[in-house]
Amino acid sequence: MKEPLQYHSTQELKKFRDQGIIMPDPGSVQIERSLNPEKFGKGSVLHPFSRIEGEGSFIGEGSEIGIAGPVSVFNSFVGRGSQVGTLGPVTLKDTFTGPNTVLGCGTSEETVFLGKETTVNDFTTGYGFRTRKGTLYEEDASSAQHTDTKMTLLLPWVTLGSNINFCDALVSGGTGPELGAFSEIGSGSIHFNFTPSGDKATASLFGNVVEGVFLNRERLFIGGNNSLLGPLEASFGASTAAGIRIHGKLPKGLHTGQALSRRVITRDFRILSGVRKTLSSQFNYLGELCAFINWYRQIRLGVIAQNAETRALYEAALRMLLLNYEERVKQIQHYFGLIEQSLVLIEQQKGQTREYENQQLILSCWPKLEEAFEINKTRDFPAPEDLTSELLESVQTTNRDYTEMIRAMSPKSVSSGLSWMEECREKGGRTLSEILAP
Repeated sequence: MKEPLQYHSTQELKKFRDQGIIMPDPGSVQIERSLNPEKFGKGSVLHPFSRIEGEGSFIGEGSEIGIAGPVSVFNSFVGRGSQVGTLGPVTLKDTFTGPNTVLGCGTSEETVFLGKETTVNDFTTGYGFRTRKGTLYEEDASSAQHTDTKMTLLLPWVTLGSNINFCDALVSGGTGPELGAFSEIGSGSIHFNFTPSGDKATASLFGNVVEGVFLNRERLFIGGNNSLLGPLEASFGASTAAGIRIHGKLPKGLHTGQALSRRVITRDFRILSGVRKTLSSQFNYLGELCAFINWYRQIRLGVIAQNAETRALYEAALRMLLLNYEERVKQIQHYFGLIEQSLVLIEQQKGQTREYENQQLILSCWPKLEEAFEINKTRDFPAPEDLTSELLESVQTTNRDYTEMIRAMSPKSVSSGLSWMEECREKGGRTLSEILAP
């Protein structure tokens, strides 16, 4: 039987207070004995009913825990200046918050928030948030009330409205945190990531990584109460009307939705269709993840991270990207199991049709695909020297925040960086599609 956790006594908490940690009511604060005062930054505030556990926990300088309700921190890193529990109770588990993150009321598991660089938007999450495994909010990304994310990647400034379920998706686009400049998913929108066939080969791209990381692309606007059917690929500049159903590809421009006629279709969902198209969209998503992983390895960690805290933050974010990559491979593997089932049913019901032959050919590619997945996950593509040298000079000679630094890059560096990122995507995604070529 697991032994119950031991906490510092009220008397023992005096040594924390002597180090500059503020506790208005020490008797209501619980700190696991494995944690010492060095794990708490000077000026951090632990309000009543704060509970800190796990050897990996750290409370940064000037942060506030439990402002408007009890907060439990389990094996989580709270960055300097963060505010946790501004609207009510919060639970953090295996979570990493960057500087000045503001979390309202909710729960977070295996999530990374890179923090806030501006005060244009005064919160990171609102009331009733839930972030689950593989969620990454980059700088100044935010969500309003009652939002749920899992395997969700939000690039800088991206905003989710209220009452949203948005899993298995990546959103980029926008040029700043001001109103009308950032990409937005409207309130009440849902990304449907599970099909009647029983698969989740449905990850969707809103914008992309390759261009999106340079923070100079036109924003996307997804209207409220949208039904977003994955897999979906929306281009920069795409926008949608409110209250509509969307699927497929969304080029730049306003989309008013796709209507379905009122009829009943007799279909055995165990027999798959459009297999090649589905896989191509997921391979493209994996290519974007390969590019994103290389951006973190080569740029954020290789150049920009100049101190231990920033390095730890970026390493945590990289882990989220790797979790997303592994999840997509896992779901593709499951999809291949469904292809195998589909083949049996096609042969039984229709014989060895053209669709049967096509799916059989695709199924035979699995060993090569599985090998390519593993190679691409760890494949490094060195960034161009002009890009890295310019960013390194900016890090060493200026005091710019990350997003300001990226937006200040020269056109030459952006151009070479874009070519490099396209190479990462092509070799990480298109090569997978080439394996399926007849």
